[in-house]
Amino acid sequence: MTIKIPEPNIFDKILKSIGKKRAVKLPPKVYEKHGRYAYVVGQRESFWKALVRPKNKKLPEGTLDIFSMQSGVSDVK
Repeated sequence: MTIKIPEPNIFDKILKSIGKKRAVKLPPKVYEKHGRYAYVVGQRESFWKALVRPKNKKLPEGTLDIFSMQSGVSDVK
């Protein structure tokens, strides 16, 4: 299965500069439906939702920060 992580854009960098995180969610159970030849693209959270979320609040369940995904860290539950 191929997983494409979106590249951080200017809005992600703005959020990072003010200390906030933007979540990226991968579609669930793709491997079971389509097998090992599936191609999955992560979906970014809305910029406005990320901007309004308090700094100390955790990201929604099943998502990761776009910058932690770029560095290869994975802890999706």
